[in-house]
Amino acid sequence: MAGPGRVPLTISDLTEASDWDTTLVITDDWMKKIVPERRHSGWEAVEKQWIGNKQSQQSIDQKPSRELTRKEYEAMERFPYPQRALPVPQLEFDFRMKVILSSQSASVAVNDGFKKWSTFSDGSWSGRFGYGLVVNGGQESQDVVHGKTAATWVEGMHRLQTEDEVPAYIECKTRGNMTGPPELVKALQDPGASASVDPRSCLFRVFVTMKTTDERYAEKLNAGMWIGSCLWKGLEVIYDAYRVS
Repeated sequence: MAGPGRVPLTISDLTEASDWDTTLVITDDWMKKIVPERRHSGWEAVEKQWIGNKQSQQSIDQKPSRELTRKEYEAMERFPYPQRALPVPQLEFDFRMKVILSSQSASVAVNDGFKKWSTFSDGSWSGRFGYGLVVNGGQESQDVVHGKTAATWVEGMHRLQTEDEVPAYIECKTRGNMTGPPELVKALQDPGASASVDPRSCLFRVFVTMKTTDERYAEKLNAGMWIGSCLWKGLEVIYDAYRVS
């Protein structure tokens, strides 16, 4: 239920038609139940090509195991407590967030490069613990190149608002990077050039933490940590956040 002067969000509001085919990165049964399958013009061909490339890569990965190097053997000999197994972290899908970057940004010279500061003009989120809007925030990024690989280091701060009658506010921090061939990393951040580039051609992962003083959400979020799988296309970025347990 929404408060005075506010219009409640619906699932259809959060899954409105756009240039994205959001079902292409869904891997969780919970999300599949609420997001209808959609195919937008041009995306079906992109998906077929992506699936074909993935299958080809899987065939390449199925090579016979190689012999360990001397350095790897030496590392194994120094492995602490080799007889003791530690709990393996598990990932569980928790929420999706979409943000729209402002077309205006500021650049600051840093050493031999530049850092770019951008703000968000719009955004929404939905997941297991609720749904709502991204009401403000900013993102700092810096491009670096190492040989044939480019990386955009990204740190973002998002303020999430829940759609409760009395809304809660959640501080959401993201930190990570997008890596890939320099020309593709650059093209995906260009609103004009990104239309012809598959955003999955570059790896984009972030670490996510959240914090709130609202007692309705504090126990669920303040001690949690998430790994985000992200896609960046022009001025739009979407995050699928997986809780680490």
